[in-house]
Amino acid sequence: MHIEEWDEEFLSKLDPKEYVRMLKKAKVKSAMVYANSHVGYCYWPTKTGCMHRGLKGRDFLGEVIELCHKEGIDVIVYYSLIFNNWAYENYPEWRMVDINGKTSREYPGHIGRYGVCCPNSPGYRKFVVSQIRELCENYDFEGMFFDMTFWPMVCYCKACRSRYKKETGQDIPTIIDWEDPNWNLFQRKREEWLLEFAALVTSTVKRIKPEVTVEHQYSTIAAPWIFGVTERLAEYCDYVGGDFYGGILEQSFACKLYYNLTPHKPFEYMTSICFPNLTDHTTVKPEELIEARAFMTLAHQGAFLIIDAIDPVGTLDEKRYEMIGRIYEKLSKYEKFLGGELCQDVAIYFSFNSKFSFAEKGKRPPARIFANVRLPHVEAALGATEALRKSHIPFGVISRRNLDELSRFNVLILPNVLYLSDEEVKAIREYVIRGGNVYASKFTLKSIAKILGANYIGETKENFTYITPTSKGEAILKGVTKRYPLSIPESQVLVEFTSGDVEVLATLTLPYTDPADARKFASIHSNPPGIETSYPALIRKRLGKGTIIWCSAPIEAYAVRYIKHRTVFVNIIRSLVKVPLSFEADAPACVEITLFHDPEMKRYIINVVNFQSEIGEPNVPVDNVVVRVRVNGRPLRVLLLPSEEELPFKATKKYVIIRVPRVKTFRMLALDYQ
Repeated sequence: MHIEEWDEEFLSKLDPKEYVRMLKKAKVKSAMVYANSHVGYCYWPTKTGCMHRGLKGRDFLGEVIELCHKEGIDVIVYYSLIFNNWAYENYPEWRMVDINGKTSREYPGHIGRYGVCCPNSPGYRKFVVSQIRELCENYDFEGMFFDMTFWPMVCYCKACRSRYKKETGQDIPTIIDWEDPNWNLFQRKREEWLLEFAALVTSTVKRIKPEVTVEHQYSTIAAPWIFGVTERLAEYCDYVGGDFYGGILEQSFACKLYYNLTPHKPFEYMTSICFPNLTDHTTVKPEELIEARAFMTLAHQGAFLIIDAIDPVGTLDEKRYEMIGRIYEKLSKYEKFLGGELCQDVAIYFSFNSKFSFAEKGKRPPARIFANVRLPHVEAALGATEALRKSHIPFGVISRRNLDELSRFNVLILPNVLYLSDEEVKAIREYVIRGGNVYASKFTLKSIAKILGANYIGETKENFTYITPTSKGEAILKGVTKRYPLSIPESQVLVEFTSGDVEVLATLTLPYTDPADARKFASIHSNPPGIETSYPALIRKRLGKGTIIWCSAPIEAYAVRYIKHRTVFVNIIRSLVKVPLSFEADAPACVEITLFHDPEMKRYIINVVNFQSEIGEPNVPVDNVVVRVRVNGRPLRVLLLPSEEELPFKATKKYVIIRVPRVKTFRMLALDYQ
């Protein structure tokens, strides 16, 4: 409902009764209802802001809340923070200002539609608090969702400059340098200020309505450093969630990170009914695609929210709500079987403080909002996700919030982590000494060099390199040879080890010439391997009861595009696994499997999702999926849910073996034991 008001027809046909009738048709349990929008106009008779004139004074929000409650539908009130065109236009002193001295709507194109206000502006903060108080004091609802809790640009407004000067005694830096203490301090302050703003917003709600849940937009978990979002934003949410528009890999990663990040379950996964995202108003996602996304969320025991964009005049497309109703009806049949804890033998460590690139050094912060930068750590984390899920290895995604839980995991993956705090390094070292196993890649070395007994020398100047196995690494790098080493389409880290207890599994090989040299080359189209070096590229080190494997390049980052790299990475991880996995599976890569264990119920829940097309082409049903589950007891029965039909199984000393019936999109099975 991000609708302007310059046309008198806009929202003139918005009917609360029709709106709630659509919600009933969609079979929703809770509805997110807009109190305002990015445009800034309010949908209630506000005394603190400006009401949308198309409503002609009608209390849309209040009527919808009342009608929803009559139908047994909970209401989550939507409120847009920071993005507010009305506030931007009427109070210029509240605006964010970029490094060029410009504000967001001074730029042309689609980006110029958004007016963004600075959370450090005293006037804007007072305005937000007054609006929240007005909503909480006048309406009864179950939750509030605060959208856009992030920095859409690096702000150099008067409020930010004066606050930074007051708190640090320094001027805000204008050049990016992740090795400069002042630049790093500035980034920490931006994160701190955003958290303070989120705390202000959440506490304002809780003081008036302590029973109401609060959620902040958290789809920014993997967004660049510019957004200033860290794992600590979860502290000001009762549950975490956000809207996503990418593919199955993004969803699998987000659901697993949300699962381990949220203070209370379930987390929430949102996406649009429009295809491919909110920018297309009339193209609807195929039902098969929305159903696959809904069941992928259910397979992680998350709550699924679907976003529909209202027509500017205020009308809705009934067919969309009928489709949503069919999907939600299917989901509801499985809800009573949810429970237990996600089985995660392997953990991918996601660092919210590593969402940057060392290659940014010397550049000025981007001027425009929503600027994109390359994020090596995010690429590596996503690549690891792709490799593990397609290889059916039970895994999760964790963050700094889970440091005290590391002992739960058999293997910890540190995917090209650019920065680790002393606290994180200490926890990782203790984890390994006590028997944990770690895979780390490339720049993670900078943080764990002391643990490995290593000296960081630098990087290769060559941006296309190779990894060549030694005799000790042949098993892990199966299929990779000295003559045909593993290609790495980027530089590698150069390192020397000071201790003699390191096994070198592979070494660095360079191309004949520097790929950047256009005049001298061996082969015009490629950069074949030609120079062997003694620099370690893959090493294994024993520490206490555990093991660390470090690679000079992020092999996992290429698992999305290259099967060979995925295979090598999975071989490394399997070599670190010391106990039988919670489950194994024979299934194609398009099938993702999750396992939940409820020891009180003495039950395992097995979820099997067939997700083949990211544009919604119908799935080809999958047969002959075999799942092997490690059971803590004597297996009693296997049930196909929701029908609770008993299925045959075979029990061995190691696993219970189950053949899953044909999977069109989703199957849920229960395994009971005693």
